[in-house]
Amino acid sequence: MLKFLRKHIEHFIYLFFWLLLYLIPILMMYIRARTHVDEEFEWMEIFHTWRLSSIFLVIFIIHNYFLAPLLVYKNNRKLYFSIVTVIVIGFGVYQFTLKPKPMHKHKPRVEMVQSGKGDYPPPPEKRHHRPFFVDQADFISVIVLIMMLGMNLGIKLLLKQDEDSKKLQELKSENLHQQLEYLKYQINPHFFMNTLNNIHALVDIDPEEAKESIIELSKLMRYVLYDGNRPMVSLSKEKNFIDNYIELMRLRYSDQVDIKVETDEPIPEALIAPLITITYVENAFKHGVSYEKKSFIHIASHFKDGRFVFTCSNSKHKESTVEHGGVGLENTRKRLDLIYGSDYSLDITEDEDTYNVRLDIPLRSSLPDSEA
Repeated sequence: MLKFLRKHIEHFIYLFFWLLLYLIPILMMYIRARTHVDEEFEWMEIFHTWRLSSIFLVIFIIHNYFLAPLLVYKNNRKLYFSIVTVIVIGFGVYQFTLKPKPMHKHKPRVEMVQSGKGDYPPPPEKRHHRPFFVDQADFISVIVLIMMLGMNLGIKLLLKQDEDSKKLQELKSENLHQQLEYLKYQINPHFFMNTLNNIHALVDIDPEEAKESIIELSKLMRYVLYDGNRPMVSLSKEKNFIDNYIELMRLRYSDQVDIKVETDEPIPEALIAPLITITYVENAFKHGVSYEKKSFIHIASHFKDGRFVFTCSNSKHKESTVEHGGVGLENTRKRLDLIYGSDYSLDITEDEDTYNVRLDIPLRSSLPDSEA
């Protein structure tokens, strides 16, 4: 129940505000009728007030659900302020010029003006026309509209800031947990043991390649321990890490597995969440390789319109289908939700012989203020 209230607190605030706004005219009319004997409970006057309130309500709904998100969530200031300015001006024009004004009937004056020449009717009363753009009630209505939109925007910004703060704390905690899980489940002792054994075998066959493999392994560990702790890293660093991992795996499987890696060039100067794709690569090597049947692992990285599209396909074998998934994949999806929100897509499909992953995430040119 408490979780539900926190999730919908903004809607409860608005519901309370508008219920109060519609109930106040009834309460004021009731108090006035009870206080003054000659006053009656005038529903028509209440309906007139509600009609004006309904105009405010319609504008509020448009602002709350369509306009405010432009500024709060998409940071589109020009479009937001342009539309709001048009709405305020349009409302002002309606109030000042188009809205029908109540007609007041004036009783004719019966007093007679006396003079030395006798009594005569007074001169006709001058009719005062309402000056353009100076009606006090209409001017106040425009001010109230601006204050209402400002209050709505302020509430949204306040709740957004609180939501971002909670997400940041959750992300920091999840990042730490992810690193521990990664070291525990992803680059496991078996991988290092097999890789070191392969390097040891290369010492006698090709000492130079063995030296290079040791250097690549040290780069791999350095990235996990240091760069993996950052909120964002350069795309080139993340790509180098994946390449180093694949090259080390080639030592283990040699020509037994058809390994293909495709990458668009040049690699953009952009930022990406660290260790976000390695889970799927490691999972492909862990579950997509069979020593008895032909196996393949195909990995591709594409960059277009400020987005990174990563695909990984691997062969699937009956002995490995039960193990597909696990803690690493689940944690990676959680990190994607926390980092990118709804601005990403992850499609995992499989058939009888193939397991496919397609990840589409935005590239960032700089760190958000909350993460800098």
